[in-house]
Amino acid sequence: MTATTIIREAQADGVRLALSPTGSIKATGDCAAVNRWLAVLREHKAEIVDVLKIGAGDMATASRWWMLHFCDREPLTVTFSPTATHAELLAWYQDAVAAEPVDAKGRQPSVPWTGDEEHAVVRWLAHIGEQDAATIAEVLTACRRDIEARSYFLERAANELPKPDSFPNDRRTCTQCANLLGRRCQAEKRGKIAANRNYEPVPDTPRRCEGFRGDG
Repeated sequence: MTATTIIREAQADGVRLALSPTGSIKATGDCAAVNRWLAVLREHKAEIVDVLKIGAGDMATASRWWMLHFCDREPLTVTFSPTATHAELLAWYQDAVAAEPVDAKGRQPSVPWTGDEEHAVVRWLAHIGEQDAATIAEVLTACRRDIEARSYFLERAANELPKPDSFPNDRRTCTQCANLLGRRCQAEKRGKIAANRNYEPVPDTPRRCEGFRGDG
């Protein structure tokens, strides 16, 4: 088992692990549960201490990629841009029992970053009010180099950018048309549209009309 798995499963068993003032492991909880874990804690002491140090003594550790561990579910890998600190992470995910920065190696995209994808992310950044050039550049660099960052930001763009109207409202009222003279439609009079003789349209009803003229 890895150190983070031990910390997670021990806590699920009622044993909380922390650093002692001397830099060793302090296990608290039900005595019987603590005793069940003693052998494992001794075997993996060095690795567990390293993980606990991140939480206890280096809350400013910052990374773009983090793995979160929970008592009641599988670990969760999250990506941030700009980087997030360990302290910020635990504040955002208060049910996490441990968090560790993970290496981005092996996350490189297998397909190139397209112009359309970059345009979508840039539009999304503008949509959320991001104007800092350094932050924008960092986000785009992350998208080019890391598949999880790319997926994350493209998903945000897809979900949050305003959607184009699938059925654009191109209807106009007769009062907007240069063919309306008084109450009569001059397009009907000239045979430009099919209508009854002496056709008098309802002037304020929006409609699509092949005889519309907007230059009046």
